[in-house]
Amino acid sequence: MRNTDKKDDEVILNLIRSEKIAHQQELVAKLKRLGLSIPQSTLSRRLKKLGVVKVQNCYKILNSEIKTFIPILEIKVSPPNILILHTLPGHANSLAFQLDQNIVHGTNEILKKRYDSLMGTVAGDDTVLVIADGTKKGLDKLVEEIEMDFEVEHFRDEKN
Repeated sequence: MRNTDKKDDEVILNLIRSEKIAHQQELVAKLKRLGLSIPQSTLSRRLKKLGVVKVQNCYKILNSEIKTFIPILEIKVSPPNILILHTLPGHANSLAFQLDQNIVHGTNEILKKRYDSLMGTVAGDDTVLVIADGTKKGLDKLVEEIEMDFEVEHFRDEKN
C-alpha cells in the first residue's frame, strides 16, 4: 500500500469517526473539499477494506480497534497450516483475541468472510500460534487478511 493510500485511509476514517455520514456521495464531496479526489467506486472498495459499514443510515467502523494498535513485528509462515505472529511483550493475548473475535462474532455478513480459514490461536506473551485450515489457498488468504488488518513490520515464508 502506498503512503498516500494510508494517509487517504486515515482521512476517510477520521471523517467517519467525527461526522455522521449517510451516503457515499456525501463522503466523496467531503473528501473533495479536503483536496482528495476519490471516485465513488474506489471509495466503496476502500470502505469495505477498512471495515466501514452502514448502520442505521450512518457509516460506522467495525473493529476499528484492530488497526495499528497491536503491531505485528514478524509473521513466519510454516506450511501447510501454521503461522507464527511475533508482537510486543504482553500483546499476544490481545492479538489472538482480535483474531478470534472475527470468527466467533461472525454474524455480520462482512465479518463472516473474514478469517474464514482461521481454525484457532494459542497465545504466549509476545507470540501467537495461528492454525489455518490446512490448504495453501487458506493459509495465503489468512496471511493477506492479517497484513491488511494489522501493521506488519516483517514477513518470512518458511519453506519446507
